[in-house]
Amino acid sequence: MALAPGLKPVVVLLAGLIVLVAMPPQPALAHTASDTLLPYIVGVLGSIDLITLAVALVALTILAWALFATRRLERALDRERRRRSEIEAQLNESEALLTAEPHLLFIWRGRSDVVERVVGDMRGTCTCPADRNGQAWFPGWLEPESVATLEAALRDLKLRGTAFNIGVKTLAGELLEADGRAAGGLATLRLRPLAGERREVTKLAHESRKLSRQVERLTAILDNAPLPIWLRDANHRIIWANQAYVHAVEAEGITAVVRDHIELVPPEQPQSDALRARVQLMPTVTSERHRRHTVINGNKRALDIVSVRLAEGEAGFALDVTAMEELEKELRRHVRAHASTLDKLATAIAIFGADQRLRFSNAAFAELWGLDPEWLAQAPSDGEVLDKLRAMRMLPEQANYREWRARHLEVYKAVDTREDWWHLPDGRTLRVIAEQHPFGGVTYLYENITEQIRLESQYNELIGVQRETLDNLKEALALFGSDGRMKLFNPAYAALWGLDHDFLASEPHVDVVFSACRQILPDDLMWDEIKYAITSIDDGRRPFQGRIERPDRRIYDFALVPLPDGNTLLTYTDVTDSTRIERALRERAEALETADRLKTDFLSNVSYELRTPLTNIIGFADSLSLGLAGDLSLKQREYIQDILASSADLLSIIDAILDLTTIDAGAMELRFTEMDIADLLTEAAGMLQSRIEKRNLTLQVEIPEEGGTLVADRKRMLQVLFNLLSNAVGFSEDNSTIRMGARNEGDTVVLWVSDLGKGMDQEFQKAAFERFRARPGVSGHRGPGLGLSLVKSFVELHEGRVTLRSRLGQGTTVVCRLPARGPGSAAQSTPEVPERLRKAQVR
Repeated sequence: MALAPGLKPVVVLLAGLIVLVAMPPQPALAHTASDTLLPYIVGVLGSIDLITLAVALVALTILAWALFATRRLERALDRERRRRSEIEAQLNESEALLTAEPHLLFIWRGRSDVVERVVGDMRGTCTCPADRNGQAWFPGWLEPESVATLEAALRDLKLRGTAFNIGVKTLAGELLEADGRAAGGLATLRLRPLAGERREVTKLAHESRKLSRQVERLTAILDNAPLPIWLRDANHRIIWANQAYVHAVEAEGITAVVRDHIELVPPEQPQSDALRARVQLMPTVTSERHRRHTVINGNKRALDIVSVRLAEGEAGFALDVTAMEELEKELRRHVRAHASTLDKLATAIAIFGADQRLRFSNAAFAELWGLDPEWLAQAPSDGEVLDKLRAMRMLPEQANYREWRARHLEVYKAVDTREDWWHLPDGRTLRVIAEQHPFGGVTYLYENITEQIRLESQYNELIGVQRETLDNLKEALALFGSDGRMKLFNPAYAALWGLDHDFLASEPHVDVVFSACRQILPDDLMWDEIKYAITSIDDGRRPFQGRIERPDRRIYDFALVPLPDGNTLLTYTDVTDSTRIERALRERAEALETADRLKTDFLSNVSYELRTPLTNIIGFADSLSLGLAGDLSLKQREYIQDILASSADLLSIIDAILDLTTIDAGAMELRFTEMDIADLLTEAAGMLQSRIEKRNLTLQVEIPEEGGTLVADRKRMLQVLFNLLSNAVGFSEDNSTIRMGARNEGDTVVLWVSDLGKGMDQEFQKAAFERFRARPGVSGHRGPGLGLSLVKSFVELHEGRVTLRSRLGQGTTVVCRLPARGPGSAAQSTPEVPERLRKAQVR
């Protein structure tokens, strides 16, 4: 498009100015342009008119302003570019610094609970999750108390912008610094591990905060505790008390308690300076407990005062133990009664406490082990007691005592009751029971079962012997219980009735057993009677017996005996052979009795028949001796004396036979009188004076110094002594000594005659008192053998007894023992004897 002629210079001028303005501010170029364009511009200006010039100036002004603004913007843009470069460098440097230090930076926008960004890393320095979500969830890796503290601090940061710097701990126990800040609507939390002094400071702050919370909690707990609690200062004055204390002392409040020094119980004597100084130097606190009594709300209460001594002052609290004190008193009464009861038991008992020291032992314990009660009162330990018993050789012998001792003491850790048997070196056996005591410790029971084991052994042995004995008895035996069933039997019973052993061992009922027995002996009446006796429940059961004869002609005696335990014993004895022998012996005895009776009758008749002619012979011999038929020569007189002597001997024999016959017939009469023993001995010695002098014998009579009397038949006692002296004279050598005497032994009078003759052998001594048992004397004369038999009969009639002691070549002694006051010892103190003793018969 073509320009108007007037505008062309203007356009050229504007283009030149634009070039000048737009050119960079380089001096060389600017100088060249000005040198080139300025003359041209001046030339152009000179060729245009004023309107055009005005328009050009306006345009030039606008152009100049636009160019200036552009140049300024370009310079501002350059500055911003340089600033951006600096900021990016600073940002890179900051990020490098953030990355260099282990930490986690959490950013929240406004009051939001959602973490907007998490920056940093702490891997390798502490235990934390690797992902950002896990890092933002604090309960997953911080300890609960730290989480609670941190969340409370973050709430204050977000709501009020309160900055904080606290220490928190991870679940692994690692300490971190938590720094919270608020800036530009953002809330930031920086967690980083600590080291060195800063870590110690933060740790102390954390512990302090933790202790502060514990103090707050403890204060709240103590203040609301149901028991009185208080604090005292070093001067023993109350500086704090809880509400229970205030209520117990009926004060208006804690201020009144502290101000007026109101005491729950009267305080004890204050500590001495030395004790107070020692307490202050103690590294740990000490406590003591004592029982006090006081009145609370009008009631007497028992309190256990517990005082805990602190570095400065003390703390205390009171436990109401009134009910427990009553229970303790009741318990002590029960324990004393229990101990008194245990002390009377024969079983040895020892109670050891939880500390293994002796708390109680009864008298049987000390007696069992032979321990000193004073030593036991010193409460020795269980191990010390074992060691002492081992030293006394009162424990079972052990190859390894230490191991056995340790195993024994494990009872304090055991739950179940332990039972053991101790075989002591002295032969005793103890059953030892150890069980846990309800109050702690162990109770030992020592039961001496030596006698029990011995009795059990003897019992088992006895049962075995009895079993063997019963099995080998020829008598058949069966034992039936109170229920009517067979409890015991022997093989002889099974063989007697042909019963099977297994059948009897099954404990059959008596009905079944007797049904089988009826097959052999069908005696229903007998079996029903025995069955009733076995199954009867009457208290008055009586034993009975009988005899049965079986069809096989075997004879049995049976006996049924009710036992104290309700059982019934039934026995059968085979008496077939004994019955036959008994019958034969009975027949023989009857025959012998008949023969003896015939012999006695014969002797009696002969004696009576001989007595009459013998009396005539003696009378005629006496007449001849007196010279009634004329004078006799010396030889005739000698013959007459021999006739008289022989007749006297024959008469004494006949009298003896008659006496024995009278005794056998039970018709012997005794006349009891009280006689002096010395007179009896003297008279008996005089009866044989001539025979003693003829043989040149010496008779020594020993009379008791105290004398004494004897109630007896004098005639028969003289016969007894006469026969004994006659035997002694007949069997004594010439010039020897015969002794006769008596002595008192309480209510018995002992008469005895002793000689030094040839004596008797053992065989003859056994039959010496039998009738017609005689031996030749020293002279060779043999008597009828009735003297000792007659002596024995007369002494037994007086309820006495005769004994004989003799040795060959050393003589014989016959001793007669008689009741001093007569038979039955019924004689009175006066000479008169009761009528019932005047006559005695042999029955």
